[in-house]
Amino acid sequence: MGDLSKKIFSVVHYVANKVQQPAVVLLYHRVTNLQQDPQELSVTPAHFDSHLAHLAADYHVLDADQFLYHVKNKKPFPERSVFVTFDDGYADNYLEALPLLTRHQVPALFYITTSKINTAFELWWDDLERVLLTGNGLPAALTLNINGQRREYGTSTLTAIRETYYALQQELRFCKPAVIDAAMEQLYEWSGKPATGRASHRLMTWEEVKAMGSAAYATIGCHTHRHPAVGMLTYEEQYTEIGMSKEILEGVLSQPQVHFSYPFGGRKFLGIKRYYNADSIKACKALGLQLVCANYHGQVHSWSNPYALPRILVRDWPMDVFRRQLQQFFKY
Repeated sequence: MGDLSKKIFSVVHYVANKVQQPAVVLLYHRVTNLQQDPQELSVTPAHFDSHLAHLAADYHVLDADQFLYHVKNKKPFPERSVFVTFDDGYADNYLEALPLLTRHQVPALFYITTSKINTAFELWWDDLERVLLTGNGLPAALTLNINGQRREYGTSTLTAIRETYYALQQELRFCKPAVIDAAMEQLYEWSGKPATGRASHRLMTWEEVKAMGSAAYATIGCHTHRHPAVGMLTYEEQYTEIGMSKEILEGVLSQPQVHFSYPFGGRKFLGIKRYYNADSIKACKALGLQLVCANYHGQVHSWSNPYALPRILVRDWPMDVFRRQLQQFFKY
């Protein structure tokens, strides 16, 4: 946030906290060590370990059932309440994050994108990194047909390649899944790289999802089937996309799914571009989902909308930064 936004946030939430104690929802994606992380989605195991130690010692960490109870029944939260969540379903959630959660006895909710579970394929933004930012020998220029429109990008220098990577990130995140898939197929052919991905960036297997679903400190939730910005889809497409992940997870886990988070999930938009909208909330309600998280800066009170709850995106913060980030939410 900018300085003005931080000041406004501080004043608004200071007043809100005088009325009622808040809860803070933390959003992680990955816990592992990566050679490069251009989206800054990964937290090292060492930093995550320190985060959990701090949460266990100084905060009231709620599990999914407890958090749902307070939100659904509009009950005030216990003092210094925190709820830990993960998006996407990376394998390191099971292999590296879950053992640390178990050691510190800190519960977390894992939102799973189902289409690439149990496959050798990466999520598209990781795939984009793999094609453009790993290895050498790319052609000097790139031409793509994206949703019927010709796009030209420079790839003759490392700077140009990196600029193209970020430009395509912004372009594709507001596209429908079929458009993204078509663009990636063109990139594979252009670069000569295969569609299969890296073991370091795979999602979980179904056996790992099932093991996580039965673990003491993990709960599973939905995160769509193909991870689109649902606000760019029709109501019917949103209902199908969200409902498919719910149906698949319920079939695999033999448990009802009541938790969901919007892919990307920000309230920011570009023109008509939306990460989620009123139809998204309508679809979630129609599917029987009870608690839905977004991804914008804020804290949760009993009056918060249970179908668009704010979360704090956690970066690879050392302990002193993590401590300061949390403290700002609990000033009275």
